[in-house]
Amino acid sequence: MKNIFLISADKVGKSMAGPGVRYFEMSKVLAKHFKVNLLAPDSCDIKNSDFKIMIYDSNSASRSIGRLILNADVVIAQNLRPPLLRLVKKRGIKFIADLYDPLTIEVLEYTKYESQRQQKFVFNFNYYSLLLQIHTASHFLCASNRQRDFYTGILSDQKLINPAEYAKSPDLKKVMSLVPFGLNEQKVSEADLKIVKEKIPNLKDNDKIVYWGGGIFNWFDPMSIIKAIEEISKTRNDIKLFFLGVKHPNPKIKEMEMASKTIEYCKKHDLLDKFVFFNFAWTPYEERRHFLARANMGISTHYDNLETRLSFRTRVLDYLWAELPMILTEGDSMADLCQTKNLGRVVEYQSIPDIKKAILEMADNKKEIEIIKNNISRAKKEFYWQNCLKDLIFLISENNFLSRRISATKFLQLSFNFYLAGFKKKFFK
Repeated sequence: MKNIFLISADKVGKSMAGPGVRYFEMSKVLAKHFKVNLLAPDSCDIKNSDFKIMIYDSNSASRSIGRLILNADVVIAQNLRPPLLRLVKKRGIKFIADLYDPLTIEVLEYTKYESQRQQKFVFNFNYYSLLLQIHTASHFLCASNRQRDFYTGILSDQKLINPAEYAKSPDLKKVMSLVPFGLNEQKVSEADLKIVKEKIPNLKDNDKIVYWGGGIFNWFDPMSIIKAIEEISKTRNDIKLFFLGVKHPNPKIKEMEMASKTIEYCKKHDLLDKFVFFNFAWTPYEERRHFLARANMGISTHYDNLETRLSFRTRVLDYLWAELPMILTEGDSMADLCQTKNLGRVVEYQSIPDIKKAILEMADNKKEIEIIKNNISRAKKEFYWQNCLKDLIFLISENNFLSRRISATKFLQLSFNFYLAGFKKKFFK
């Protein structure tokens, strides 16, 4: 039986964000077919009997991980540093680079409040990291067809799609698999109202909850929703907006400027703990179902930029899981799905009137809500984790990888540029 190692770069535990959730859930499904080991940074306060969880030291990640993967057949990770890339190549381990989060695009938004100098250094660090992955990986994962096109362009530019490689795989299935974020097959159980009311005080039975599932990051547009709620609050008091998380469970992730801006607006306009509620910590992974079960609609809004076009909003999968009618800004792949299959409402960028209208329709139109819920019930099946990982399971089982080689000169050049960018990012802010 093949020995598979999944390496999570982010926290895995009772409180975890998208990357940790992805690797934990992937491990559960892959463990039905292979011997699976999940590597988590620093600590983990959950267990699973189907696979082994191993801890590595994030302060010396390459050395720590290197000791743990010596008997691996396949390694799946978002990023491996040069020492680990050299190790997997030397030992003949197949490396699958998980590119579901286009970091070179995300950091353009993540660092937009930093100095131009720091923006450049952070971008270069992620850019050379990406080049290292694509020049050394045996296979790639991405989350959507848009991302597939994006990475195909990069591979073409680097001449990694060339006549020889194209002849081996004209459809690129040996090169890249579509593995979006998935969801559980079991239904969301009934809400524990005690847990919900701890975060949303004085919640009444007939109150409608607009649910924001996840963190408030710089590339999101929570202000348009809050202003729509503010307008609604002038004529009715039964619609409440709840943000599931503010402080990221990974202490290395800085607090986002957008989160601070959002909270300050709510305080200044007397909305906080009346019409807008924040969970200032991070909701434990298993507890989020209580809020999903009590919510009336899920919402996710963002800006018109490149991050939006290439993103795959993982929080929307929870809306599908709970069969929540959703309100999404146009422009990303989940909005396309929502519009095509009538899973809710798609609104224009930063359109307060659109958002207000959608919230009121989702709150009051019972017949339409029933139609949408039935549509979601059908649409969500393609996102069950077992279905998302079907192609990957086949690839590993059949050992259907491309043979990849990189010259020592090219590897050293990319490694030097990567470390130089990292040095500048750390010391020349």
